[in-house]
Amino acid sequence: RDLAVIRRMAALVGAGISASEAAEAARVERPLAEIEPVREDHALADALVTAAVAYDEPAALAAIREASGTLGWRVTLDVVLMPALRRMGQFWSDDRIVSASEHFASEVIRREISAAYVNVQAAGVEAPTVVLACAEDERHELGLLGLALLLKMEGLRVLYLGADVPAYDLIVAVSDTKSAAVCLSATLASSTGTLGRAARNIVSSKLRTKLFIGGPGLGNGPEAEGVPGIQLPQSLSAAADAITKSLRGVHKEVSE
Repeated sequence: RDLAVIRRMAALVGAGISASEAAEAARVERPLAEIEPVREDHALADALVTAAVAYDEPAALAAIREASGTLGWRVTLDVVLMPALRRMGQFWSDDRIVSASEHFASEVIRREISAAYVNVQAAGVEAPTVVLACAEDERHELGLLGLALLLKMEGLRVLYLGADVPAYDLIVAVSDTKSAAVCLSATLASSTGTLGRAARNIVSSKLRTKLFIGGPGLGNGPEAEGVPGIQLPQSLSAAADAITKSLRGVHKEVSE
C-alpha cells in the first residue's frame, strides 16, 4: 500500500503537480477509496430494470420518483439508478437485451436527473465554481450528471459541460469562469487515455484550479496512477462530499 502511494505521488509530480500537492492527493485519495460505502442494490433498482426491459415508461418513472421521494437523491443515485444502469449494460453485453432497452432506460433517468437539477436553486456568485466534463470521446455522462446534481444541492456553482469535451475547449471554459475545481470522468477504461491527456493539459496550463478525476473507467488500480488529479470514490455521494469539503476549505481561505 505504501509503495502504491509513493508511485502515485511520483506520477503526480511528473505530471506537473507540486510535491506538496501531490503528497496531499496521494494521501487523500486512498482513504477515500477505502471508506467508500458498499451498498446493496435496492428493490426499486429491480423495478426500474424490469420496467426498462419492457419499455414501460410509467413504471420506470414511478420507480425513480418513489426512490427520490423516499430515499433522497444521494441514496437514489448510489443504490437505485447507477446499479440499474450497470445491470442494463451487463444485460446488453450478455446479449440478453438489445441496446434500445439500455438507451430507453438512460433517457428516462437523464430526464429525471435533469429536472431535479433545474429545480435546485442556483448558488450565489460567492460560491466556488466546479466544472464537470467527460473527456474527449467519452459519451457516457449519467454518473457525472448525477454528481452535478449533488454538488448543486450542496450549494456549489456548477458548470456542467457533459460528454465529449475537447481538452482545449475545457481549458478555455475553466479559465473564463475562474473555476475553483475541475472534475473529469471516464466511464470506460478505453477513455482513460483521453482523460489523462486532458488532465495533463489542465496541469500544464497552470490554471489555479483543483483537479478531480473519477468514474468506473479509472478504477483504483495502476491505470489511474499516471493520471494527475485527486481520484474520487465510485460512490457519487462520497465523491460529492469529497469535492464539497475541499472547495469549502478553499472558499474559507479566500474569504479570510
